[in-house]
Amino acid sequence: MAIQSNCFTAIPLLDYSLTASDKPAFLADLRNALINVGFFYLINAPIAPEIRHGLVKKCKALFDLPLEKKLEIEMVNSKHFLGYSRLGAEITARKQDYREQFDFATELPAPGPEEPLYRNIRGPNQWPDENAIPGFRQSVEAYLGELSPVAENFQLLIAEALDLPSSALKQFFDSPVQQKMKLIKYPPPPSDAESQGVGPHKDSEFLTFLLQATPHHGLEVQNKSGGWVPAPPIEGSLVVNIGRALEAITRGVCTATTHRVNLAPSNYVDADGEPLGPRFSIPVFQGMGLDLAVKDISLEFPEHIKELVGDGKARSDAEATFNEIFRGRTGEGTLIHRIISHQDVGRRWYPELLARALGEYGEQG
Repeated sequence: MAIQSNCFTAIPLLDYSLTASDKPAFLADLRNALINVGFFYLINAPIAPEIRHGLVKKCKALFDLPLEKKLEIEMVNSKHFLGYSRLGAEITARKQDYREQFDFATELPAPGPEEPLYRNIRGPNQWPDENAIPGFRQSVEAYLGELSPVAENFQLLIAEALDLPSSALKQFFDSPVQQKMKLIKYPPPPSDAESQGVGPHKDSEFLTFLLQATPHHGLEVQNKSGGWVPAPPIEGSLVVNIGRALEAITRGVCTATTHRVNLAPSNYVDADGEPLGPRFSIPVFQGMGLDLAVKDISLEFPEHIKELVGDGKARSDAEATFNEIFRGRTGEGTLIHRIISHQDVGRRWYPELLARALGEYGEQG
């Protein structure tokens, strides 16, 4: 069982196979990670290696396409925030991120005109030309198909770890659950001044399942004293972290922890000083119900769980924490978050909302 600490100095490692062979031990480790850390490595998740390796191979091939092929599915063409983002197009903590990326998600129909604007978060993908990269969609959907039951099982496991009824969290999810995948390429930056791969932030969803696709270091997690704890790749693992929505529905029992990607030159060479090339990363974000509001949250935790939650909170360097996300409906706050992160999409599809958001939260970037 992991050692509990009020100020973690390492990311705990959880073995998914224990959910079958020693569930109490797994739940104890999960409880510590949820309450005290907000991050954990997950090993032995039932995702076929050939599917994982196939996705990584297709990911690298996608970025190798000519720019004109990438621009055929540029995100600015999608009101659903799906598609290609050029290098430096996304903003975090008021600065441009030095990364190039593609966003895909569970294939869903566009909402009807009578539905709330925030339901545009769910919709159809922009897929790359099959002739340019054969089998790409199949590879993405196969990986999401393997990950989906693992992610859904965590709805039960988290409830059990917090000594709630196993079905206690089910009410907070849409059906089907949207899984949003990012395929990210971090080229070696031209200078230290551009070493922000992703600025300090907290994810906004339920859980994030991150596949670190190359051996680069760079992912860092902020502990409660403000220090940065490295989360280097572990072969065959996923890095899982708690999002703001999970923190909200548990009223702070689960902690969403600030993290960043640091593109320092030292993270682009191996132990022998040989260059590693670009860093590739594949996070999948598990979405919660878009219509969820604070008034819908009625979880009652046992006293012994409440006692485990100290008053100490991690100091955050993230400028935009978006507490208002959870004052209305989660979809409203998530849409605001997306248009501030992707202001080109906001200007094209949501100009009034973008202007209001920038006025309220302050200009980003």
